[in-house]
Amino acid sequence: MVISPILVFVVGLSAVILFNKSHGINSVLNAGGAANPFLWGPGLIFGLLVNRFALKSTACWVWLAGMVWIACGLLASLYTYQARFAGICSPLDSIWNGFFSYGSYGSSYCGDHQNLMRFTVPTFNSIAYSLGAWVALRFGPSGTSMP
Repeated sequence: MVISPILVFVVGLSAVILFNKSHGINSVLNAGGAANPFLWGPGLIFGLLVNRFALKSTACWVWLAGMVWIACGLLASLYTYQARFAGICSPLDSIWNGFFSYGSYGSSYCGDHQNLMRFTVPTFNSIAYSLGAWVALRFGPSGTSMP
């Protein structure tokens, strides 16, 4: 949950610097919002690679830690929501734009956009890691299906 978001940040920053903020790289980085494979792909790859050799069934349950993490973020966001400061944003708008909108999507004044990198990306990476671990367990080290 920690390494993958750092990798996403480093690769994204490197791409922006390397391609000099071109329109093409921005459209790739912003495509799909929080569901962009660029954001959760490293978790899937780590899950596949690490569990390919470790073969621990507990790695398939990492998604629970991610769900607890995002639940804490959602509860904290709802607790700190102030209607008088939010303007026309409802609590649902604030959560949607803060946790699940990326780049130019959503309203720029609704929600704390740092929550995407703080809560959503680690959660998606933990889910992807668990999926990758499950696939690695399913197909085992020899490439054959395990019972």
